[in-house]
Amino acid sequence: MNDSVLMSPDEAAPKIAGMFADGAPCGIAARENRAFKDEEWFDLGEVSLQFSGSSEDPETLVKNGAFEWRLPDVEDAGNTLSELLDMSELLDMRKSGNRESKDNRNVSRALADVASIGVRTGLLHPVFDPASLEEMPYRRSVTVVADTSGVLQGALDFVVRHLPIARIKIPAIVQMEFVNFTHRFLSLRRKQKNQRRFHELIEHLKSQGGQRTLLRLELQADAEIERTYLLGDPLRSAFQPEHDAELSDLNVSVSVPAYADRLILEAARHHQAQSGPKHAVRLLTGDQGLARMALAEGVTPLYFRAVRADDFFGRRLAGQTFDPFTGQLRRTPLALVLWELATAFGSARLTDESGRGFTVSALGEGMSWFPYHSVNDLLWCEQAPESTTGEPSSPVRKRTRSGRSGGAAVSQEETAEPSGDVRPTARKASSFQVFDVGRLFRLICALDDEEEMSEPRVMELLGVRSPRGGSEYRRFLSSADLVSVTDGNWKAEPPIQPLSAALRNERTEELRDVLLNAPSFSTFAAHIGQSEVGSALDLSGVVARGTNNYRILGEITLLCALVRREGVYPTPTTPDAATFARTALDRFTELDRGEGLIVTGAWLESLIRNDGIHPEIARRRLDEASTKGLLRRSTEGSTTQIRFDDHVVHVLRTDSGMPIVTPIHLYRGDYLIPGKGSTSLRIEGPTP
Repeated sequence: MNDSVLMSPDEAAPKIAGMFADGAPCGIAARENRAFKDEEWFDLGEVSLQFSGSSEDPETLVKNGAFEWRLPDVEDAGNTLSELLDMSELLDMRKSGNRESKDNRNVSRALADVASIGVRTGLLHPVFDPASLEEMPYRRSVTVVADTSGVLQGALDFVVRHLPIARIKIPAIVQMEFVNFTHRFLSLRRKQKNQRRFHELIEHLKSQGGQRTLLRLELQADAEIERTYLLGDPLRSAFQPEHDAELSDLNVSVSVPAYADRLILEAARHHQAQSGPKHAVRLLTGDQGLARMALAEGVTPLYFRAVRADDFFGRRLAGQTFDPFTGQLRRTPLALVLWELATAFGSARLTDESGRGFTVSALGEGMSWFPYHSVNDLLWCEQAPESTTGEPSSPVRKRTRSGRSGGAAVSQEETAEPSGDVRPTARKASSFQVFDVGRLFRLICALDDEEEMSEPRVMELLGVRSPRGGSEYRRFLSSADLVSVTDGNWKAEPPIQPLSAALRNERTEELRDVLLNAPSFSTFAAHIGQSEVGSALDLSGVVARGTNNYRILGEITLLCALVRREGVYPTPTTPDAATFARTALDRFTELDRGEGLIVTGAWLESLIRNDGIHPEIARRRLDEASTKGLLRRSTEGSTTQIRFDDHVVHVLRTDSGMPIVTPIHLYRGDYLIPGKGSTSLRIEGPTP
């Protein structure tokens, strides 16, 4: 972590947005560097930004919570965690169906604590008692006294977020319980050999997650948090025995069950006694015993059921949710999710397809802490350089072909080593580059305008901190004879002028012709051209690294198109309007189930898959055929298919005379017919 710098969530947003610059999803993982063996990472699925228009900036989407988080299912998460905690016997028992062991219950506890992160960040809600829910939202002054479970399991965050009229009281014993959790965690961490790794993980999740909640609500939220007084000396005996001989007759060294619960209830009763008769006091708890005790003492509990692991894992969570009482849109910035994961585990990380990662750490060797860190919500952030081998540069766990986190069983293809001195992977990697396509296009236009640029100017334009960050762009442009670099100065060569003009005027055919001068893109295009229409392509055998950016270049230049969860299909077909009209009607008839309407995205993907027609060509020919009266088109409905928003194809557009790479959503009707939100399409033959 030598290159780590302190950042707040707002300061980290541009770095996080840079991970999604090409529109592809990023893997998300967390790590406890002592509890997890070999400092490996816990795979938590993938995150993708939800683009809905060409003018949207990734940084704005990151800040506004326009993301979707796909989590692995609870079975895979449990098996992965068991392996990370070096519990091989437990892993065998889990795979055989045995779920009754004590160790397995501890793994389930850890998964439940991870699920609480989703509630604390607002991605999920706790389940409240129906009588309590009936009172919400409060219309009169109410004081909510929170216990430890309410803080740790996210119910207090829910109250602050959705019930702003409520006053919050945190009993002193709650803070002391989290301090006690922290002492246990640090005691385990200081041991040279930790034979029970899951104990350290659970104490880490509880202590740091709970303390961050209290600090965040005190320092960053608008809520008014009050503290209760200490309730006298007996508080001490809740945590340690008293050995003073003079006090032996008082028997204070004997542990009193639920003593901490009693102190929390006393805090609620004290406030109830000090308040007026019309002022309501509610005891926020997920503990059944404390709720029953409160009922018996005349205090109304605000009881909730904590989110379970299977409520969290295996789901798709959105960063934009609706307030359950007002219907207003609530936004959870992606940075806050990373901050919460980093605090609870120690480190959290986003990794893109090229292996470049962005890591956020709250605890680790050589990392200092000062009070101003918490006041400004600062954590240590590190941006790893792009991988030069096409593999992730961090120990993120590999995935099998099913998409699940790989355990001990790794496919032969993943583990095979090249024999002799051939090293085919290294040879392929030397001819392919990893870069952001949008930044590449902006650099080309800037070089055309300025003709010659210094290294610092190039770094500023690309948004990188060192010349190494621009080396991939230099190699790609130099291979196509578009630039020459001498003593750090980039000079535009003559072919860059027609390339810039093609980009600024959205002339994809000319763009493709110039880019074919780059050997790597020429190899990629040749592989596409040799493939049969209707066959999904395996690009890994040709493109050793940078697969994603070459695919995007292929989509922009109309060579291919991605059908999500199937693969990349070649799209060489460019029919005339009459031929396209017949094909369009045939595909509509195949997809129609008797309703006379089909889904726009399904029709476009059918043309890609069966006929090799790119969506851009389909859109143009549909307009042309409609204008010529060769077919009739219409739309119906206005509800967009949000669940298919990850079905995108990248196209070239211009904004203020500059090229931009835009991911278009195939299942949104406004792509085929601008201004129409309809996703249902009707295509009919010409009027007789």
